[in-house]
Amino acid sequence: MDVESIQATPLVRSPDVWFEDGTVVLQAQATLFRVYRGVLAAQSSILRDTFAIPQPATRDTYEACPLVVLHDSASDLRHFLTAI
Repeated sequence: MDVESIQATPLVRSPDVWFEDGTVVLQAQATLFRVYRGVLAAQSSILRDTFAIPQPATRDTYEACPLVVLHDSASDLRHFLTAI
């Protein structure tokens, strides 16, 4: 299910961590980050394990990319993503 159609709080793309050809979208608070799944998996064992979990047939997406909602602050996630 595309999260754009059901989200009550407006979502905002991160201006500095949004790659048009990214393969996964991470959401922290109301901020979206479009990044590369392979890079994340290589740099984080937690995200690698998260990506290895079988996904349901119907999963949330954003612009046709899988959406992973994280319970972190957008600021912390931005720092992590720019570091890797």
